[in-house]
Amino acid sequence: MTKNRFQSKGSGAGLGNLLNRSLQFSGSPSDQSSAELPHQLPVESLQPNPRQPRRYFDSAGLLQLAHSIREQGVLQPLMARPLEDGRYEIVYGERRWRAAQQAGLISVPVIVRSLSPAEVDIISAVENLQREDLNRFDEVTSKLNLVAHHFGVSVESAVVLLKQLRNDPGSAPEQVQVLEQLFAQLGREQWTSFVTNGLPALQLPATLIQAVQSGRLDYSKAVLISRAPQRHHADLLQRVLTEELTHADLRLAIAELQPTLHNEPVLEQLKKNISVRRLSKLTELQRTRALKLMEELNDLLK
Repeated sequence: MTKNRFQSKGSGAGLGNLLNRSLQFSGSPSDQSSAELPHQLPVESLQPNPRQPRRYFDSAGLLQLAHSIREQGVLQPLMARPLEDGRYEIVYGERRWRAAQQAGLISVPVIVRSLSPAEVDIISAVENLQREDLNRFDEVTSKLNLVAHHFGVSVESAVVLLKQLRNDPGSAPEQVQVLEQLFAQLGREQWTSFVTNGLPALQLPATLIQAVQSGRLDYSKAVLISRAPQRHHADLLQRVLTEELTHADLRLAIAELQPTLHNEPVLEQLKKNISVRRLSKLTELQRTRALKLMEELNDLLK
């Protein structure tokens, strides 16, 4: 069941048209009167959108949905766009399509629209963001797709742009205003918070991403685990899942993995050796190398 989480207050006209149009395409209840009648299409004629940001489908949830579909049918139609080979690419409703196959259905109701790949991407992102059960990783991916689409850049470039604007918002006030308007419609967080707390989701290791997408691991705990040495990730993940560690428990477990730095001989030796007098005795090449290493260590400790 899709629930509209978008807000219209304080949104710019262009962005409002953009998201409203996507909501209309996605069969939003606010536009039911203008929605076309669905066609019954064979399930084998449909194929998933390879760019769909939501890639994980809980097997238990699919089984439950398949049972419901077997009894009541597919209550909400899918949307698909026609392809050149006579097949159809799913714009949204892949979960219903998968469950319908499990239920043994031969055909499903589908609203067919001629859309460009770019339009498919934005509608998929909007439709995903309306779902309250969306995990944090897929939410970040969907929002980032919308940002990239609106600025006409790649997802990778959108990440760079967001970080640049967060660090220096005065460099492009018009772009900042666009982001404020967009995230006002998306709700839940401001764009600056998204950059700080959302974008790190993209840097999580694959095993942690999979656990977050499956709903087994809370996103904030995944971030904590990612900060530990990589060799401990699998063990920490297993402990969180089996022992149901709280955030405090997880922080303690990670802290216990860290070496007691003040007892390390190497650190004590560095304290003795790093001085202006000792650096002055080095050759110019050695001194340049030492200063560079000290700068790198300083940056790392920050």
